[in-house]
Amino acid sequence: MPSALLLPLLTCSAVLLLGGVAKLRDTGSVDAAFTSLRVPAPVDGPWVRRLLPWAEVALGLWLLVATGPALVVVAFLVLVLFLAYLGLVVRALRSPEPADCGCFGAVGDSRVTAVTAWRNGLLVLAAVLTLVGGFREVSVLTDLRVGGVWAWVAAAALSVAVAVLVTHRSAGSPVDGPAGGDDEYVRHPIPRAQVQDGAGTLILLEHEARRAAHLLVFLNPGCGPCQSIGPDIDAWDEELAPAVVVRAVVRAAPQTAPAFPYLARPWFDPHGAARDAFGVGAPGAVLLGADGALAGGPVHGEADVRSFVAEVAAHLREAHEAPPSPEAATLEPVIDDR
Repeated sequence: MPSALLLPLLTCSAVLLLGGVAKLRDTGSVDAAFTSLRVPAPVDGPWVRRLLPWAEVALGLWLLVATGPALVVVAFLVLVLFLAYLGLVVRALRSPEPADCGCFGAVGDSRVTAVTAWRNGLLVLAAVLTLVGGFREVSVLTDLRVGGVWAWVAAAALSVAVAVLVTHRSAGSPVDGPAGGDDEYVRHPIPRAQVQDGAGTLILLEHEARRAAHLLVFLNPGCGPCQSIGPDIDAWDEELAPAVVVRAVVRAAPQTAPAFPYLARPWFDPHGAARDAFGVGAPGAVLLGADGALAGGPVHGEADVRSFVAEVAAHLREAHEAPPSPEAATLEPVIDDR
């Protein structure tokens, strides 16, 4: 039978290929992760950000074909990379500012949590076992026979644990798409969440939404995609007015308002309670209906937020240009909450 040490090798290869392809499909996620995780300046350059996805894909493929000393070299490089990832995650967890990594695109939870640290710790262990396998001349091509049944059981358990943690979503992670998708959108009551205005006054979002539908855009200070979206929020507010009010919700204290000159009327969520109540990341967005229920979202990521805003604008234009129809029933949460 083949060596049990092949399982950690294959696990590392699969994780690298998944992460690399996800980053290549969404290059903005790399910039967002570098900014959110506050990668040290010596290794934070445009060329590093563009090279990282290709490096992960190359390492993942190299693990599959390398033998002998070449496998030892690639296993060592993978170990160094995974240790660097683990170090960034642990540092982010110790910081009061939440962070997002988006390591696997739409797969799993993009937010950095304790689960992220456990996942990366197991990946480090898998890389160590892969390095051990390299020294023992175990490889996919040679398929040597070392280890017994219990070694296979332990290696399989490691692979399963990594798979579970990679695809894990915490209770507050965004899972729903915007209204009007292929699946029927299930409306839930607006959570009883509060934010603060610039003066520090508490605002109950459920009550505020009764005046008009609100599209909330959640931002984090220091988040690259958030900084890209921020200057467009006031323009979105003008575009969707008066049917929908667009407000930025910043995870910061009201005293930091001068740091956001591009936001005319931001709300503040200093402890992230509102963000967690809606299960949305940063940048993220959710649409509150004036009837006390969610009318769309949550969505997560710069591209999805921009698409969501465009979709809401399109719904509003259709509502004004065409009479109501049975097919437009799913739009009612958006177009009737005035």
